[in-house]
Amino acid sequence: MRVIILGCGYLGYNLYYLLKDDFDTELWGIQSPYSDLVKDMVEADAFDRSAMAEKDLKDAIVIDAIGLIANTASSPNEKEALDRIRRPYLSLLESLKQGKAKRFIYFSSGGTIYGNTIRPISESDPVRPMTLYARSKAMCEELVMTSGIPYLILRLSNPYGGYQIAEKKQGVIPILIRKAFKGEPFEMFIEGTSVRDYFYITDLAQAIRGLIQADINNEVVNVGSGEGTSLQEIIDHVEKATGKQIPIVHRSSDVPTIQSIVLDIHKLKQLTGYQPTIGLEEGIQKETERIKKELGL
Repeated sequence: MRVIILGCGYLGYNLYYLLKDDFDTELWGIQSPYSDLVKDMVEADAFDRSAMAEKDLKDAIVIDAIGLIANTASSPNEKEALDRIRRPYLSLLESLKQGKAKRFIYFSSGGTIYGNTIRPISESDPVRPMTLYARSKAMCEELVMTSGIPYLILRLSNPYGGYQIAEKKQGVIPILIRKAFKGEPFEMFIEGTSVRDYFYITDLAQAIRGLIQADINNEVVNVGSGEGTSLQEIIDHVEKATGKQIPIVHRSSDVPTIQSIVLDIHKLKQLTGYQPTIGLEEGIQKETERIKKELGL
């Protein structure tokens, strides 16, 4: 089975190494802080129609790990901002269709697309995107579903763990761990009671592996742990793992914030037998050990 991962950022880089022993896996992307670490990366701009026309896509499962917009993004003209995302994705989808790709796996945002919820939310529930980032994901989901290409839309919660370049400040867990070791304040833009669904990167790879092997097509699937954890609980776990207290500075956010979101993952379990294997405490301990070594402590 040939798998092409588009985008050499945090997700693309880690998933490439986690999936390459199971499939004939290739990583395509443009230069990034991660690309120098992948000696066999194929240089390719996925949104360049003429360049993609020269690439072999036939019968490949193509995974989109490209990020065109930050989850904190805002714009005075959302229509223009969304158009700047719509046009490249229409180009990519046409390239996949012309190249006869077998399936397109699109990473949507289970952590933002549903809005606020006090219960685990399933794929059949309506989406209520509150931010430009979430609306861009909802828009791209619609583009993918109406493209005529076999697809999987994965609504991810909050993956963490694996290798991450320190300068790319992504993910609350590694940020907190680095802040703890460096004695730096953590800027908190949401309440400590805010609840999210966190899951380890190897469990994301497990989910993708299972969906590919089960030959699942044309489905929208939540991927996460199925459990909610407050930000304060994350801070407590990190302080315990590092043995350090983290100074907290409260800030206001320029974009709407979500108080609570937990994903219902029963569909994924039914389709693949998926079970998360790395609990939160274990995952945070793994991240703590990695970052401690990275910092030379």
